[in-house]
Amino acid sequence: MEMSAPGAKEKAEETFEPNMGLAQHVFRQSTAPTAAREATIRKSIEDGFMAPYYAHVCGLFGWAVDAGLAARMAAANEAEAAYLAAKEADALANQGDMEVLDALFDAVKFRARIGDKENAYAAADAIRDRPKISTGKRIDAMMMKIRVALFFNDVATCKAQLAEAKKIGEDGGDWDRNNRLSVYESLFLIVNRDIEAAAKKLLGGVATFTCVELCAYPEFVFYAVLTNLLTLSRPELKKAIIDGPEVLQVIKQIPALAALVTSCYECDYAKYFQTIPEIEKLLENDRYLARHARFVVRELRVLVYCQFLVAYKSVTLASMAETFGVSVEFLDGELARFVACGRLPAKVDKVANVVETNRPDYKSAKYQSIIKSGDVLLNRIQQLARVVSI
Repeated sequence: MEMSAPGAKEKAEETFEPNMGLAQHVFRQSTAPTAAREATIRKSIEDGFMAPYYAHVCGLFGWAVDAGLAARMAAANEAEAAYLAAKEADALANQGDMEVLDALFDAVKFRARIGDKENAYAAADAIRDRPKISTGKRIDAMMMKIRVALFFNDVATCKAQLAEAKKIGEDGGDWDRNNRLSVYESLFLIVNRDIEAAAKKLLGGVATFTCVELCAYPEFVFYAVLTNLLTLSRPELKKAIIDGPEVLQVIKQIPALAALVTSCYECDYAKYFQTIPEIEKLLENDRYLARHARFVVRELRVLVYCQFLVAYKSVTLASMAETFGVSVEFLDGELARFVACGRLPAKVDKVANVVETNRPDYKSAKYQSIIKSGDVLLNRIQQLARVVSI
């Protein structure tokens, strides 16, 4: 029984639901509204007949609801929902399990496309909870729910679904789905500000990235490079990022990022500091990183302060300020704040205008740790000896 959706549009290229690009536009409109971006958002909503999302966006921005447009989109949604329900009923009555599953996935995609969050969740859960469904299809349904959660920035749902999907994937998921799930988790970790954990997963996914439904590859490389700059040692940074073939193919499309990484590795601190404001703008324009922009910028500065000071026992504030291309007053305030927080292994002698480093003695610290562990072990042996004697 062949059926066709009323009013369905033919699309020349593959699309993914929900449209993460639209979510990025909505975020940027909320932070820096422009007439052009508003027009883009409205057009995307109208072209996709996104009646539920239209109501959501109007409430978010305080737009006046166009009753005629809302009614037309709602009617189109009702017609498509009826078509999909009929398709599912036909598959149940006349076709096999694969056709039924296809109809169920179509329902999830439809709800995700129009921005109907709760019904999209319910449709995905209906697939996940079906008996006799393959592990791969169950993971697919859960990843669709995670995408909807990321689209709406629903952190709680995203966290719960990721935990469940990872458990299922570990028990029997294939390599491709587990690899994609790792990318989903890396974006969630960015949202959760677990930079170190995100960095490892992002770097591992650079060579095998296929999740274009979540973000474009240049965006993914931006996340990977930035997080790994904050976590990798200089030799590792050289190997994985600066000389990494996959990164080299893309990083030139993001000049500020390329300049940041190169200047950090080459210890060109003045250029590094000149690049940070450009990076901050990129952070503020990204819906995953914007909430952490100040944190990331602060960590970028701490990174190079530590890198610079590790080579000195003491250095004058004037000399250091000249190297970084900033004023002595600015540098003095920065270092005082980071030293007070315990972020820099140094102290500032304001009378002599000198920064003195107090790098920890790792050998002594390791020796003390061994002694302490040995004492604990001897105490336990003595306690065991007393028990055995009794």
